[in-house]
Amino acid sequence: MASSSELNIARKNLADALGDSMTLYLQNLNAWFKKKLNKEDFDYEARKLMRNDTVHLHNEFLLALIAKCSIVSSSG
Repeated sequence: MASSSELNIARKNLADALGDSMTLYLQNLNAWFKKKLNKEDFDYEARKLMRNDTVHLHNEFLLALIAKCSIVSSSG
């Protein structure tokens, strides 16, 4: 399971790879959470912002985020 530090590391790695595009990535993430984008469209938009060799950072961030949410929901 992901700790807060693992989530922070995953987010920093993603932000380092995306640079200024991190803002757009987070806007798309928010749109997915609000069901304005489906998962496939979110992934497509995220991948457009990245080089092929950095797409794994998107996946690592999402996995860490989901794991952190799982920890929070199971402790409540």
